[in-house]
Amino acid sequence: MNSITWIEESDLSKNLTSSIEDNLGLAIHPAAMRHLTGDSVSKRVPFPRLEKHVNYLFGIAYIPSNTENPSADFDGVVFAATHDAVVARVIPHHTSNLDWNELKLNLSSVNSEDSTADGGEFILNLFHETIKFLWEDAENIRIVLEGEIDIGKGSELLGISEIAASQDQLDVKERRALLEELNGLLPTMSIVSSEMNQMMRVATESEVILHHLCKDDDQYDLRMDLRGEERELFSNDLEIYLADTWELCRTLVATLEEIEAKIDETNTLIRSLSDEENVAASRFTGAIASLLLVPTFIVGLYGQNFVSMPETNWANGYGFSWGLIGAVTILQFIFFRKRKWI
Repeated sequence: MNSITWIEESDLSKNLTSSIEDNLGLAIHPAAMRHLTGDSVSKRVPFPRLEKHVNYLFGIAYIPSNTENPSADFDGVVFAATHDAVVARVIPHHTSNLDWNELKLNLSSVNSEDSTADGGEFILNLFHETIKFLWEDAENIRIVLEGEIDIGKGSELLGISEIAASQDQLDVKERRALLEELNGLLPTMSIVSSEMNQMMRVATESEVILHHLCKDDDQYDLRMDLRGEERELFSNDLEIYLADTWELCRTLVATLEEIEAKIDETNTLIRSLSDEENVAASRFTGAIASLLLVPTFIVGLYGQNFVSMPETNWANGYGFSWGLIGAVTILQFIFFRKRKWI
């Protein structure tokens, strides 16, 4: 007899209380039963949990529903586990593309012939799969963030960090091309930032749970089975595997923190470029206004027609005024060009 029982969607129309308790061999708390048979998990913020009830562990784990979709969410796995039996249910998100037929086989891969508790093996498998899919999701996000960007025709492709380091060396054309590319990433960045919050929450809470499990914490381990025999739900052998999964989860959390820093770096770069573009636009407007204002002032000055103005009686006065206007305009243009205002 398979020690892992999966509740299917077609079973939810039935009264499952007796069936679930028969499979586990004990009565479970009404709150745990509500989660196993209801829809409360899909309406909540993803937050893994593992609780020690009387003679069994109740828990909820969350696995990324679609690692290729940055706007995807999480599938929930609700379970109640004793030493020799597990009742579990998958609550998929509408974006899910996970093959749960295969995943259920992986999670149910326990050795009922040895003394190791099947419930402990199931929980190990569940958190191992959770961390594996979180890693895959994190790597796909990293690829998006570390993609190289074209900052202008004929320019080499650069990564975000390289661009941030050489930002001051970009000319106006390159800066505008870069800002246009980065602005195109903003919708994706917004979605990724939202998903990162959920991923970090799932990863950090999973890390806490795994830390307690591999440290043989009485908060979670069951020291006696339903037959009254002294037997740990998580044997020393399982705790070694749990320690490996915990270390992998710790590395995942550090990686997610690096990805969050990369997102912050990208957002900072976008804000900085936008500010520079606004300043450049203001300088350009000021430079054009100056180019037009000085000639207008000269024309207005000589347009006063005062008799005492000596230039009005010069034979070359008209040419002088045009020369003055041209010279002042050219000098201004050179000045603004050197300062890269135009």
